Amino acid sequence: MSTRKKCDLQDAATCVDRSLYLFFENISYSVRRGILTKEKKKLLSELNGDFRPGELTAIMGLSGAGKSTLMNILAGFTTISITGKIKVNERERNMSEFRKLSAYIMQDDNLQPFLTVQEAMYVAADLKLKLNHCQKVQRINEILTVMNLNISRSTRTNELSGGERKRLAVALELINNPPVIFLDEPTSGLDSVSSKQCIALLKQLAQEGRTVICTIHQPSATLLNMIDHLYVIADGNCVYTGSTQNLVPYLNNLGLNCPMHYNPIDFLMEICNGDYGSHISQLVESIENGKSNIWRSAKTLHLNKHEEIVTSQQVYSMRLHSFETEFKQTPHYAANFWKQLCVLIKRNAIKLLRDRILTLTRIAIHFMIALIVGTLYFKIGQDAAYVLDNFNMLFFSIMFLMFTAFSATMITIPLELPIVMREHFNRWYKLRTYYLANKLADFPVQLTATFIYTFIVYFMSDQLPESERLGLYMLMCLLICLVAQTIGLIIGIALKVQNSVIFGPLAIMPFVLFSGFFVHLKDTHPYLQWLLHISFPKYGFEGVMIAIYG
Repeated sequence: MSTRKKCDLQDAATCVDRSLYLFFENISYSVRRGILTKEKKKLLSELNGDFRPGELTAIMGLSGAGKSTLMNILAGFTTISITGKIKVNERERNMSEFRKLSAYIMQDDNLQPFLTVQEAMYVAADLKLKLNHCQKVQRINEILTVMNLNISRSTRTNELSGGERKRLAVALELINNPPVIFLDEPTSGLDSVSSKQCIALLKQLAQEGRTVICTIHQPSATLLNMIDHLYVIADGNCVYTGSTQNLVPYLNNLGLNCPMHYNPIDFLMEICNGDYGSHISQLVESIENGKSNIWRSAKTLHLNKHEEIVTSQQVYSMRLHSFETEFKQTPHYAANFWKQLCVLIKRNAIKLLRDRILTLTRIAIHFMIALIVGTLYFKIGQDAAYVLDNFNMLFFSIMFLMFTAFSATMITIPLELPIVMREHFNRWYKLRTYYLANKLADFPVQLTATFIYTFIVYFMSDQLPESERLGLYMLMCLLICLVAQTIGLIIGIALKVQNSVIFGPLAIMPFVLFSGFFVHLKDTHPYLQWLLHISFPKYGFEGVMIAIYG
């Protein structure tokens, strides 16, 4: 980063100690064509290459060529069904150690919408840095200045422009200064000016000694000239690896002459698409599927763009010890369990307080339904003539609270998943910490909604005015809500929102059917009785009946 102390040639070894060379050999990746078939489709075929610090590397290709697949494999996001070797500084990559050194910024800007820029940076700093408060503030100020986000400190992330969101996504991962940065389509959705600013920023990060790797679909000529190293994929094979300046000579050498005033990458994409005949095998053979480096320029690592320059070979010789020397003893997560829990509870509390529509809607629905139910079953609780109606009212209360808690969680959790996936992969926190913090932050809201409903219904229906009965009744209803939230969480994670809305109620209906209201245990076939034993509404309903009539 620009915050690093400038150094001359004699200090180069210290400055590039975190520089990492990423090598990959014969990388192949296949996926099944369908769920019920063993036939596989090969997405990558024995790819080779090396990505160096000090260079902005762009992986390019047509849609479906394998750009994002290669990126996911190199970043460690995809780890199964892969053959080949990936090395870091000529050592076999240790995934656990490599995860400490890298950051993966995905295509979609998955940011918490209700946090301001500064709040989001503080969350990242608290979770990723082992520094005191003053040092964290200094680091945040430096990064926001470099990212040109100073004027947007108090702006919520959902109000930022596309370019600002991209810069904030990069800033959040730069907080711990990773030596390797992966970016998937960083210019997607940006206009030409914002795209240029984004690529210029990435180039600056690379010039400071980082290994910066991104995928770009089809850049303009201006963006192309800003890229140091080009790695082009077609049909899962490498058709070019080298500098952007050498692309035209490379094509000319194969008899593929790029027209004058024509974007060379556009011409190469047309060749890969077969517009000028079948040339992919010729390109793959010429570049040896990524092994050949003859078209790479003698690109140098800029330790200081105003001072000395050191070639990548010199830098590598200065790298006397492995990156493991610095990171071997580094814990996988910078913050301990309690620190993670406190930070995430605070973030979730801010989100709930600012997302007033969702929070107030949940409470208002419970209040209105309670009034309707209380009116329909007014003063029947102690009247023996209405025992069956009271029984039905208690069951309805259980079902209403269960479905509202279940549906709210099932619909909202998919919106959080992309954020959780990015943050967990980049070692912000453990999943169990996130889950616990999410439940603890939401607990007061769920408790308030449940209390309002049960309190109103209990007294409007004229149940016995005893504090123990009321307390047990509320406890049973609250426990039903918490279990329903957990089931909603599981279904929300497993299915997309569109599918969960359809299949979610279907998944929970067996619990309702075997809740003890419609079918009793003694009337159930012996082979189906186990369904009553695993039905959580059954136990909640029994608890409510004990509270009211016990």
